[in-house]
Amino acid sequence: MKLTIHRGTHEIGGSCVELQTTSTRILIDFGLPLKEEHPQKETKKKSKEQLIKDKLLPDIHGLYENPEFDCILISHAHQDHYGLLYFVHPDIPLYMSKGTKELIELSYLFNQTNCNLKNIKTIDAWKPFEIKDIKITPHLVDHSGFDSMAFLIETENKKIFYSGDFRGHGRKNILFETMIKSPIKDIDYLIMEGTMLSREGEPYKTEKDIENEMVKLLKSTGNLMFLSCSSQNIDRIVTAYRACMKTNTLLVLDPYTAYILYMLKDIAKGVPQYDWGKNMRIFFIPNKYTDKVLNEKKMFKFKKAKITKEEVFSLKNKMLVKDSYTMRNIFQNKKLLKDTSVIFSMWEGYLEGQKPFWDENQVTIIKLHASGHAYVEDLVKFTETLKPKNIIPIHTENADKFKDYFKSNIIKLEDGATINLSV
Repeated sequence: MKLTIHRGTHEIGGSCVELQTTSTRILIDFGLPLKEEHPQKETKKKSKEQLIKDKLLPDIHGLYENPEFDCILISHAHQDHYGLLYFVHPDIPLYMSKGTKELIELSYLFNQTNCNLKNIKTIDAWKPFEIKDIKITPHLVDHSGFDSMAFLIETENKKIFYSGDFRGHGRKNILFETMIKSPIKDIDYLIMEGTMLSREGEPYKTEKDIENEMVKLLKSTGNLMFLSCSSQNIDRIVTAYRACMKTNTLLVLDPYTAYILYMLKDIAKGVPQYDWGKNMRIFFIPNKYTDKVLNEKKMFKFKKAKITKEEVFSLKNKMLVKDSYTMRNIFQNKKLLKDTSVIFSMWEGYLEGQKPFWDENQVTIIKLHASGHAYVEDLVKFTETLKPKNIIPIHTENADKFKDYFKSNIIKLEDGATINLSV
């Protein structure tokens, strides 16, 4: 079997891995690189040939024209893992979980991605399937991306495990603990992410820690609080909902976030819904996302949970409001930002775009975040339990550090290099 990591050996994001036997070619993930400032805008402005020349799009024969790939596996619905799929020849089938499919389709619906995918085959965790001479078993993993998968790939008497993005401290940490207690045996090659090797020193917080700290904040303040987090970070929305339930605080969502939760209700029964009770209300803010939901004739479902502007402004001392550009400007225009706070619950690199607004309006910024990626301690525990013969770094800026932490043989690759996997 041959392995080529087309991108991801020395950067976080833009993952793209090819495995090839004598009769089969598969690709695992095909994401936008994060190191570009506006990669999605660049892909819209330039031709495919120019994008390949600029190395934004990998030069992979048989992927764009005259298809030679048998399938593409997508680990989860973050654009650094799927964001280039719209360049792929439509005859190549795409395999992904139901949750990943739903979120990619929602992102397209709301014009957040160009990926209008058609040739999708959904897969279930722990249910193997075969692509010619390759057996693939998806494994559900704990990650900030909803319904994320890792993949065990078996062929030619070899076992290759692709970790995707994962962690051991989220709301689904039982998945990590179960894998530690009952590890996959005899892994020849572990292709493992190492995001946090370049973020050493960040506070080690679990999703439960975030919930507990939110509870303390909501109990201690009598003023309005905003929550700044991704609407697709379902774990964080669940955390906020639980904190509001424990403090009798109103969680106010925009229609876009409520719609995402609604569309995932049949995939995960624990995703909070607009009709669960009195602790969640929906503010029909005027923006393009609300208009989109209205045009899709989906909004009527949420009317009984609607909260009016008058209620929002009168109850502001008892609310945690999901932040958005429109939401914060509505409060600014009403001069209601005095003595308010924002819980910033994303990677700190995203704060740069918001900070001037909050500072200008004298809103207190409270940083409260748990990473979507495994901390170094859990990466060590993971590798010591699985005991792979070889580890291949991916999704990391610090491939050189792997040898300092992990006991297995480290095979450090360069983007585009092809190696033979031999036991």
